[in-house]
Amino acid sequence: MRRRSLLLAGAAGALLSAGRALAQHPGRIYRVGVLFGGGAEDSQLYLSALSERLSSYGFVEGRNLRFDHRIGHSGYTFDRNPASELLAAKPDALVAVLPVATQALQSVTATVPIIFAWVDEPVASRFVQSYAKPGGNITGVTNRFGELLVKRLELARDLLPGVKRVAVTYFASARYLIHAPPLRRAAAQLGIELIEIDIHTSWDQSVERAVSGGAEVIIPYAVFKAFGYGNHGKMVIRAALERLIPVIFAGAEMVEAGGLMSYGTNIVDDLRRGADLLARVLRGEEPAHIPVDQAARFELAVNLKTARAMGLTIPQSILLRANTVIE
Repeated sequence: MRRRSLLLAGAAGALLSAGRALAQHPGRIYRVGVLFGGGAEDSQLYLSALSERLSSYGFVEGRNLRFDHRIGHSGYTFDRNPASELLAAKPDALVAVLPVATQALQSVTATVPIIFAWVDEPVASRFVQSYAKPGGNITGVTNRFGELLVKRLELARDLLPGVKRVAVTYFASARYLIHAPPLRRAAAQLGIELIEIDIHTSWDQSVERAVSGGAEVIIPYAVFKAFGYGNHGKMVIRAALERLIPVIFAGAEMVEAGGLMSYGTNIVDDLRRGADLLARVLRGEEPAHIPVDQAARFELAVNLKTARAMGLTIPQSILLRANTVIE
């Protein structure tokens, strides 16, 4: 019986490998349009992540796969024109990076499959009907930003156990209105006064306003690098160092740039997971029946050099959980 099981397992593996190799139509070129909702700063890195992962499924760029991509003007502003340009190329599927890119593509087609990445609330945003059964032409990978916003608040307490006031700095938007209520409830449960600062001018001035308001830690409501606003994140880093106030970012890129700490998902990893879903779509599956992938890999990054410059001691409990520690 064991030998028979091994033979059957081997046969199944061979069929799976053959399926991967034969899933594509010989001689066909698969066309994928990619819309980035943020800046062009790391677009090539993200395209490479998609290309590398798709090649493992037999979709090889330059052989049977072609990418067309466009850059949105802002990570916060809806822009339909680049989406229309991608649709005009008659793609087999579309990839949207960030909510605004997903919204833009959704506005131009209800039939071409769309795979999103780095989207926080796909149901509330009406991209899908539910996580388990998307129900339309859209599915993808959610970065669970709202949940992690609460986790960053908890990290503030872990960093400074006696913390009483934490500022969240944000641009007024519909997305913040989705995440604000659970963040406020979490702050109340933790015994923390949440100081909400709407940014009217610049990110560095928001740091000054937070400090003037008595904040002991700042949590920016932004993923600076992914949204194409890396320079704004660096402004926050410089202002925080001048004011000696800890800032907990959403992306490790800001910690690498000199920020103190971050907690969130990795956009490159999310794009690879999106490529897994895209491969299924290119093989003929419908997005309506492919459940939304809820990211489960989170990264905690700490910059000890910045901590020393600010006169802070990072608790051992945080260091033991950190994926990245910059000395």
